[in-house]
Formats: sequence, C-alpha cells, structure tokens
Amino acid sequence: MQNQPQYQVEDFAVLRVVSMTDVGAFLDWNQPKDLFLPFSEQTQSIAAGDDVVVKIYLDNVGRPCASMRLERHVNKVPPSYKDNEQVELLIASETDLGFKAVINQKHLGLLYKNEIFQPLQIGDFATGFIRKMREDGKIDLILRAPGHKATGDIGEKIIEMLKQNNGFLQIDDKTPPEKIYDLFGVSKKKYKIALGGLYKSKVITIVDHGIQLTK
Repeated sequence: MQNQPQYQVEDFAVLRVVSMTDVGAFLDWNQPKDLFLPFSEQTQSIAAGDDVVVKIYLDNVGRPCASMRLERHVNKVPPSYKDNEQVELLIASETDLGFKAVINQKHLGLLYKNEIFQPLQIGDFATGFIRKMREDGKIDLILRAPGHKATGDIGEKIIEMLKQNNGFLQIDDKTPPEKIYDLFGVSKKKYKIALGGLYKSKVITIVDHGIQLTK
C-alpha cells in the first residue's frame, strides 16, 4: 500500500487490515490513528494483511469508522447519469452476474460478467461507461466505450500489433476466440467489427491465413 492517498470521511477506499481485535478490525488509512471497522460492518471473514473496499463514515458519536456494507452508504440522491457517460469505477465485489462497482464515489452499478474482457480484481480502479440507467433505479456499466469509439480503440491496437510484426498477423476466421482475447483483450465479435472498419478504410488487407497492413 505504498503512496497511499490521504483518505477522508465519505470516501470509498481500498484499505489494508493492520490488526484484528475482539470488537473488529483496524485499517491503515494514512492517518495517525488506524480506522476502526466494526464486526457488524464486515460482510466476510478478513484477516491482517487483507485489502478491503470500505466506505469511511462517522458513527453515532462522530468517530470515523469503516463499513464493508457499501449499499448502506451510497448517495441517496437519485443518479442523473446519461447513457454512454464516462465514469470512474472502484471494483467493489463479485456476484454471480459480474462485478459491483462504485461509480464516481457516489453510487453502485454492475458490470456483467459476459461483457468483461479484461482481468478484474476487487479493489481495482478503472474507467468505465454508463451502459443503461434502468427503470428500477439500478445502473448497468460497461468497461469499453459503446459504439464506434470502442471499435476504434480496438482498431488502433490491431494496427499497432501489425506494426510490431512486420505488418502481418496470422489471424483469420478460424482463429479461436481465446487467442483473439489473449492478443487484443476483446471478444471475437468486437474484433471482427473493428477489423471490418479497418478493411473498409483500406488500412489492412485480408490475405491467406491472416491480415496485413496495406502498403
């Protein structure tokens, strides 16, 4: 936890457990006194050395404390995000559907597992986008920019990799999706959309068993 920022009350943060006691845990939050995480505010078993995602808040007598029960402490003002809006995310927990993430230090949203094409860990910070504001008040998220910007980013990566390999890559329609993901970090479907854009722009040429930069 080197170069740990100076956290304040009301922040969501990733903090390290420094000790466990009979009443709860104490966390390093780069302040003179460690931050108390009561047992009642823990959502899972933790131990010294663990990193946990918490909300820093004031208890009933005005003392700074931490809580892993993030839903209790999100902003109660209804969110006004727009679809496709760029936001900053803190990966908070994993569910059967995907990952819950704190949005702009205010709200919680969900990244769906089948739309994640990069490694994620609890406590990661990432840039994301609002995929959809649902009628039930929940927020769907996505890591890549929707539409043309996303495929444009993949296209730039394809071009860069071609340049690094003398202008040729041995990739065709029979290439397994796993290899596409290993190379570009996206699904084969998104790769093919980006590739189609490069082909129409005459940036690349499709040849036997691969693609090459247009000379």
